[in-house]
Amino acid sequence: SAVCIPSLDEFTMRLRSTFRRALPYLFILSFLYWLNYYFTSNVAPPPSFHDTSIPISLNCTNSSVAPPHNSITCKVDDIASLFCLKSDLEVYFPFSFLKKHLDVSGKMKDGQFEWRTSYAKMRLPEKTYNSSGLFGHFATYSVETRERVKCINPITGVPMSTQWNVIPYYYPIQIAQYGLEHYSRLITQGEEGIRSVVVGGDSKEWRGAPGSLDETSERVFFLDESGKHALNFSTQDDVSNPGVYVTLSSDPDLSTVSFSFKSHSPNSSFSILLTVKETNQLVLMHYVPRDDSRCVWNEETKKMVDNQVTFFYSFPFVVGEWVDITRDVLVDAARALSTIKDKARTKKEANVILRTGDISMHSLSFRGHLTIRQEIIQSMAQHEKAFLHSADWFVANQDSSGGWPVGVERKVADGRLSLPSGWYSAMGQGHALSLLSRAYLRKGEERYLLAALNALKPFSKMASAGGVRNEFFSHPWFEEYPTTPGTFVLNGFMYSLIGLHDYAQLEKMSPSPPSSFSLSFSTASSLFDEGLSSLRALLPLFDTGSGSMYDLRHVALNTPPNLARWDYHAVHVYLLKWIVSITGDETLDQVANRWIDYANGKKAKHN
Repeated sequence: SAVCIPSLDEFTMRLRSTFRRALPYLFILSFLYWLNYYFTSNVAPPPSFHDTSIPISLNCTNSSVAPPHNSITCKVDDIASLFCLKSDLEVYFPFSFLKKHLDVSGKMKDGQFEWRTSYAKMRLPEKTYNSSGLFGHFATYSVETRERVKCINPITGVPMSTQWNVIPYYYPIQIAQYGLEHYSRLITQGEEGIRSVVVGGDSKEWRGAPGSLDETSERVFFLDESGKHALNFSTQDDVSNPGVYVTLSSDPDLSTVSFSFKSHSPNSSFSILLTVKETNQLVLMHYVPRDDSRCVWNEETKKMVDNQVTFFYSFPFVVGEWVDITRDVLVDAARALSTIKDKARTKKEANVILRTGDISMHSLSFRGHLTIRQEIIQSMAQHEKAFLHSADWFVANQDSSGGWPVGVERKVADGRLSLPSGWYSAMGQGHALSLLSRAYLRKGEERYLLAALNALKPFSKMASAGGVRNEFFSHPWFEEYPTTPGTFVLNGFMYSLIGLHDYAQLEKMSPSPPSSFSLSFSTASSLFDEGLSSLRALLPLFDTGSGSMYDLRHVALNTPPNLARWDYHAVHVYLLKWIVSITGDETLDQVANRWIDYANGKKAKHN
């Protein structure tokens, strides 16, 4: 029979048609090839932190040649089904599934995929610890930018929290961490490294807006009782009145303002005007003599200029007394902007954080009847003042039992345990000891020592009697949350030991404390030894074989265990290494090293 041979044009058309049909499959094969390349390329696994000579075996095939893959359905524990890729040698699961299922993290970087067992870096402290030096790595902390911090109170100069109540309250742990953060930054940066300028020293710098002064003749410059240049004036006290003002330096590094004033009228106030550079938004902050539980708030007021938002800070000063003010304007503006309710913002986005260079300050203005010391100090930071404000708060607010009661209810374990308002925290007591010890060493004032001495009392009182002490199998435990039955939180317990150690070390330091405090140093040392013995005995209970426990609440409550997140696991490692640097304890060091390995993917052996 005759054979029909297609023409050249017809053959070309068929070839093109076949190619078009095959094109999607070629794209899929190409995609699978590169996907396999990312998963099977030679990526060195992270070594052990404490022994870099021992690699971690990943026990998987690794080839530079991508084998062919097929899409298949994978069933996970007979619970879930998902699409996977299969080659002759391996089955590949989507990382979005592995991330959640295995509690790991990862991302693309520089053309390769980086897998991380722990999203938190395992920091290690210095090998030697000095109780007068840095407090851990707190120099890297930024307590004032935390979402739970509503404001830095203008009167006390310390943070107020909204962690467990919408109405801001003082939380001793937070206040101590704020002070220890700034003490550590002070040690790290040194006073000489903090640049500052003085504005307002020349009387010509003080100006009054047109019509703002009742009588311009009342603006009087003189030397006050301390021999410092001062300014006395009287204006209308309504916040709509610009009052008397001084122009601030526009240097973006100089975001902290310090000055002193005395008010002769109950409605005096001051204001700071600035611009947020990214949005070009004007922010006007009024510090008004109103005792308002909100601390900082925004009110619907007539805008003075376009794109301006106005806030108010509660500042109930005492009339007739000198008031020393230090405000970190970056922090104040950020906390104020965070109060704006915007449904379009996520919780993280609602917590505004401003950094050096983000704002430009314009003016500092006053209204009412005031006496102001002329020199306004504008600086990069005032770490010592923030540190001492915190220490002074602890001196002023200690109760007769030696503690600093938390003024809100705290519910633990999904409400199964509850601490009524007025509870103490061993972590708060320990942080206070670390802070007050450093305040004494820096200033030599006995009031800091006395507050630290009294802070030891709750450590010897059972939680059921209002103290911070519980027992676990006859081993004493200092409770971050002193519930009955106990929760036995690990990180709070170890922080309390650091505080006891810091106070006990004062006996060996200069300035030498009075001999009347010797017994209290021995008490602190004994409490530390008690706690260290408990830590050695009970630490194995916190080891999961792949991570650590946050606490031991499940033992008494018969609930599922409360595993530590990786960031808390990192805190556990750091604190263990910190205590090892104090005691040289080899057992604790071995546990810390094992826990570091957990963060790098190692697990305890099976039976």
